[in-house]
Amino acid sequence: MRDRLSVSVTLTAGGTEHTIPGGNVRAVSLRLTPWGAEGTVELVIQDDKTRGGEYEDKLFADFQKPDLAEIALSVKAVRSDAEKSPTIPSIETRGLVVERLVTEKMFDRGFAERPVLYRRYRVRFLDAARALWGQHHPTSLHAQQSFQDVLDANKGDKITLSYDWDTLSKAVPMVFFHLDPERGASFYDLLIWYVERAGGVFTFDHDKGTYKLAKTKDTSGTAAALPRDDVGDVTWAIGEPARYAPRVRNVAADSPKLSPITNADAATGIFRDTALCTDVAQDVDDRNALETSRARAPQTQLLLSFERSPTVPVSPGSLVTVSSSGGFSSSLRAAAGPLRVVELSLAATALDQGPDRDYGDAATGFDLALSVRLEDKADPFVHLPPFAAPHFPGYLEGKALSEVGEDTDVTYQVYQNADTSIDEYKVEIPAFENKQIQAPYLSTQATGTFYVPVYKHAKVRVACFFDRAEIVRVLDHRPGAKVAQDGQGQHLLFGKSDKSQTSVLHDYQDDKPVLRVLRTNDKDTVLLKLEEGMLTLKVEETKGGS
Repeated sequence: MRDRLSVSVTLTAGGTEHTIPGGNVRAVSLRLTPWGAEGTVELVIQDDKTRGGEYEDKLFADFQKPDLAEIALSVKAVRSDAEKSPTIPSIETRGLVVERLVTEKMFDRGFAERPVLYRRYRVRFLDAARALWGQHHPTSLHAQQSFQDVLDANKGDKITLSYDWDTLSKAVPMVFFHLDPERGASFYDLLIWYVERAGGVFTFDHDKGTYKLAKTKDTSGTAAALPRDDVGDVTWAIGEPARYAPRVRNVAADSPKLSPITNADAATGIFRDTALCTDVAQDVDDRNALETSRARAPQTQLLLSFERSPTVPVSPGSLVTVSSSGGFSSSLRAAAGPLRVVELSLAATALDQGPDRDYGDAATGFDLALSVRLEDKADPFVHLPPFAAPHFPGYLEGKALSEVGEDTDVTYQVYQNADTSIDEYKVEIPAFENKQIQAPYLSTQATGTFYVPVYKHAKVRVACFFDRAEIVRVLDHRPGAKVAQDGQGQHLLFGKSDKSQTSVLHDYQDDKPVLRVLRTNDKDTVLLKLEEGMLTLKVEETKGGS
């Protein structure tokens, strides 16, 4: 279709706001979704003042600066019979510039050199979260905070968030992520992964440029009747149900459980399992409830292309009805009720691509393609962008803590987790401001018959998942445990300190094996020594000072 559009562009570059008249715009493309915006804008600016003309390009110098550039965009049809026509709503969005191009147009005629008399600019933009968080790859550890706290700590000054989701504000023992760019996932991927995993909703307000995280989809609002004269083709995309039956499977040895979830549309023998390994029954129940409530596929959707700029709002989140009351045929497949716009696509190219037509005016003529995708207002399916799942675990180093005894004592302290009954240790993580987390010790070097607790100040390697951690290795030896290499010895050292301990040492003396067990309690010692042809048992009290 063809229409005259007023494309209002406000481009902030180099810290300066530049307002571009709609008559200068030569092309616009937009894809607006529930979660964000992406698009391109092309425009011309004349620069002939130094050659006796009336125009000066004030954008050029700022456009080249590396400062973060922002764009606010409004597209609205302008009709000559506005007095007789209904008000045409504008399509608005905003974002951050992620790509800039400028073409300088040079001329030969009448000049000794080839001057630049106008420039054609092109910018590509994304909504702020994708533009910034898509490049954000932090490694972070948070203790006793909520995921909402994590988001607020990472949003900066260009991302505005609001919340309507209790899960987000609940403090948890820990939140960890290591978003190595070589693995692909960014902070934006982490956010979408979390929303999908926890069964929430993430939406972008195109008019305000703000985001909202909510527990459920917003069903408020009144639907406007879409006039038949606005619409070209009508396509119904018949929803294809999920053909698998969900199951929640707990693989914990002490409490295994398989929880099937009914899906009447599932094919026989086709399953999708969510695997858990937990001894907490509530964790299994919560996951089962989430998977039961989750919508697995979108329902039937309506795809509309327009013959003229629509006279009702059609930005994502807008509600419309398609019925005979709007002039549609009664034989048209009836919509179940109000429909919600879930995607808008717009591509507009100015009829005249030169620098002069309508230059400086508010509007110009365009070849325009505009279409929307709609869903039933009651459809619970949540639309989210594609994402790369973050990788876990990541590894940190820490120091084990114990409040038992003096700071110099080699003691240990175990805390029983109230939910899992698993023994855990407190670990201090120096790389993250000495934050303290709790983690069980799951040694790969010992058996169930060998109980060796993690001692105070031991350097440990911690495998960190998103909301939990495990001690997987002790990285150093306690003081006094190492022995000289010459004796080729092995040493087990037990106890609190060099004044209260038991040492079991096997080494070689004169190339012969010797076993020594030495118990020390301050000045009292007991020695058992087995060597070639001799067994020694010695009990004594050391004389004099220590």
